[in-house]
Amino acid sequence: MEYMIGLGFAGGFMSFLAVAVILSLTRQVDQKVPDLTLQGGQFLGLIVLIIVMAFIEEGLFRWLLLGVASRWVGFLPAWLGSSAIFAVAHRPNGPLKYGTVLNLILVGLILGMIFWWWGIWVATAAHAGWNLAEWGLGYTVSGEKTRQILRSPMIRVIRGEPFGPEAHWATTVVLFVVATILTRFHFR
Repeated sequence: MEYMIGLGFAGGFMSFLAVAVILSLTRQVDQKVPDLTLQGGQFLGLIVLIIVMAFIEEGLFRWLLLGVASRWVGFLPAWLGSSAIFAVAHRPNGPLKYGTVLNLILVGLILGMIFWWWGIWVATAAHAGWNLAEWGLGYTVSGEKTRQILRSPMIRVIRGEPFGPEAHWATTVVLFVVATILTRFHFR
């Protein structure tokens, strides 16, 4: 089980790195150094906060809305419903355009598959891996409004995408590849 948690974390982290590479290659990112630098304790505190936030979201959207709700309504409605609610729950973080909603639903579906097949700890690890890579590289974590709370060592902004990487087509491509790999890995 521990190796699956490690694979989940590595998978989430590497998936976002793939998005970051595409964004870099397409030259759609502006970057700057933040005015305030993070001290060691602040840096570690933010890492812990990101992991705790991933656990809370997985507990709410996967364990409760997928795991528990599936007992009453069945897997498919609970899986689709939890993914849609996951997307809507990110609305306060910034404007949700079509691409943002699509990508947030895809993330919800993928994390739902991971939860269903390997459990909450692997889903939490994958979620935290993605968010930590996103934050560590200076992108917003699910919307520009989170930047006020999750100050990062670098600031990278995608031109024309106020929500951040989750709104970009590069994320859509990577998420479809991830879903394909997960499905083939699970059903091999």
